[in-house]
Order: sequence, then C-alpha cells, then structure tokens
Amino acid sequence: MEFSDIQINQIAVHRKGEPMIDSEGISEEIKNIKFPLYFFDYETYAPAIPAFDGYSPYQRIPFQFSLHILEKPDAKMKHVEYLHEEMSDPSDQVAKLLERHIGAVGTVIAWNKSFEAGVNRELALRMPEHKATMDRVNNMLYDLMDVFKKQYFVHPEFRGSTSIKKVLPALVPELSYKDLGIKEGGQASNAWWEMLASGTAPKRSSEIAINLKIYCGLDTYAMYAIWERLQNI
Repeated sequence: MEFSDIQINQIAVHRKGEPMIDSEGISEEIKNIKFPLYFFDYETYAPAIPAFDGYSPYQRIPFQFSLHILEKPDAKMKHVEYLHEEMSDPSDQVAKLLERHIGAVGTVIAWNKSFEAGVNRELALRMPEHKATMDRVNNMLYDLMDVFKKQYFVHPEFRGSTSIKKVLPALVPELSYKDLGIKEGGQASNAWWEMLASGTAPKRSSEIAINLKIYCGLDTYAMYAIWERLQNI
C-alpha cells in the first residue's frame, strides 16, 4: 500500500526512535503570535432535546471555560475559569466574562480552534448583543495544533495523532491526563449533566465540579506548556 507524507513521517520517527523537528518551520508558524496570550478552552454539552430556550437539537451549551493569560514574556500567569453550576443557560455569563478578560489585542490560543470558534458563533446567534465580543475573539484565534498538523514536530509517541492528549506527555512528560478524575471532553460533558441532576447527592456534585475544573484547567495550561516548549526549540 502507499502511505501519505504524514504516515511516512510517523513511520520514520518510529523506526528511529526519536522525534523529527523542523525548528525553522516552527519559528515561521508561531512568529505572528502576539502578546498578551490567552490560552482558551470550552467544555460543552449538546443534548438531542434542547435543554434551554433558543437552542436547536445537539447545539452546544458552553457550560465551562478555562483561560490562562500571559500578559508578556516572563510575566506571572493569570488563570480565569468559569463553571456553570445551575440548571440554566450559561451563555450570557460566559460572554460577559470573556468580554471582561480577553482584551482587544493579543492572541487567543486554542487546540482545534474550529470548536471554540463554532461555539462562539452559535452563542452570537442566540444572543446578538454579544456578537461583537464573539466575533472579536474569533478574529484573535490561533490554532496551536497547526504546528503538529503541518508536521513541524513529529514524535514517535504521537502515533499519528495531533490530539493534545498525545502531544502533551511527549513534549511535557511531567504533565498528564492519566490520573485525572475526568480525562476527556465527552466524559466532562456527561459529568456536568450528572452534577446538575436533581438525584445527584451534593457530595457527588461537589466532587464533579472539582474534577471538571482540574480537567479544563489542564487543557489550557497544557497549551501554555507546549507553547513554551516550542519557544525553547
């Protein structure tokens, strides 16, 4: 069988047992990232039967976000997070917090930015008063995953994937999702709905809230750690 260039690269690093790094390509790819940096991630729930007014089937409810903010090189990192803990639409509160904490200049860094951009567009359609904020944030978005999709850094441990769950332990071994109470987005989505359910014990709801914050917070801190590793390269 014939292999694609991506498959050929992955086979090559597997055989050599060491990564393939294009430092010039990485430098060119990330040179336009401007401070302040906003490492941003949503968690969403998308039920078949809309939970709140204004939603369509399977439309995403942005119940949580994490935002790590680096104002300038060597500055102390700030962390802003939000978890909606009521059975109501979180859209207005989410939009207001993003407007308050994401400035007019800088770069909003996501992993697979089409997801965050899509959630923002849906929110703007439901709540036109926040459209200017959502459009501004979308115009500032940069996808850190592009460094790996464009094959500027290929590692044997990626096994052909560009998921942050594969990239993080390869580049920053001291950080990992494996010991978390919540390990991936689908699990986070279901856990949020369980947290809000009337039959869930308060102790269990509190446990879920803590695990959700840890998981989403790691998503954005992981992007910072990967970006810093790329800077060092």
